[in-house]
Amino acid sequence: MAKYTRILSLDGGGIRGIIAAQVVVSIESKLQQKSGNPDARIADYFDLIAGTSAGGILTCIYLCPDAQNPSRPRWSAQEAVDFLIKSGRDIFKSSFWQKLRSIDGLIDEKYPSERLEQFFWEKFKDCQLSQLLKPCLISSYDIERRKAHFFDQIDAQKYPGEDYFIKDIARATSAAPTYFEVAKIYSLTNESYALIDGGVFANNPALCAYAEVRNKFRIPDDRKYRSPRAKDMVILSLEEKLRKIFPTKKQKIGVK
Repeated sequence: MAKYTRILSLDGGGIRGIIAAQVVVSIESKLQQKSGNPDARIADYFDLIAGTSAGGILTCIYLCPDAQNPSRPRWSAQEAVDFLIKSGRDIFKSSFWQKLRSIDGLIDEKYPSERLEQFFWEKFKDCQLSQLLKPCLISSYDIERRKAHFFDQIDAQKYPGEDYFIKDIARATSAAPTYFEVAKIYSLTNESYALIDGGVFANNPALCAYAEVRNKFRIPDDRKYRSPRAKDMVILSLEEKLRKIFPTKKQKIGVK
């Protein structure tokens, strides 16, 4: 049977990211049972993972290498869920004065970013994009250059100017307007960027992942190496599945 290029697409959606993460727990568990390998991880079964916002954070977690065994993922899918739940309790807290100063998010960011940044530092330390275990694509939006900004592991391994600390990538892709202030980050060549949540531009990163595979992946056929075509790919986009299970308010009332 032909080998497909397998893509996992993890979309934004704030707290719904925990739902997507729990679906990945179930998938990882079934893969462990089927393979007979209790140490199997979701990263072992996908050739590229794409994510935005909460999905971008999950992408970083799934592909982060273990410092003691750099060829293997550091965390399981269940640990990713645990991280999101714990961080949500700590991060999405707002003091009385913060609520008063921001008028509960109307004129300033609703939540302080310090706890979010501390969480990412504790988890990722100085891990870099180029060190992630598999190709990935994580989206954000550059408010100064007014264009999408993609964190691309393939490019990071080739060009130092495209490499970043994972803690900064997670901060940028989750900087949702009105919730957290703009992420001011730097590449490893010290180029500065002012970035916000990638969901404002590409809340469903599946199409971006498809383009990435078409442009940068190569597969052998009987004649030459060529780019994968649509029939050579399998894309699992969790957000598209979850919309059918957990519809938005507009979907519930039939608004298109």
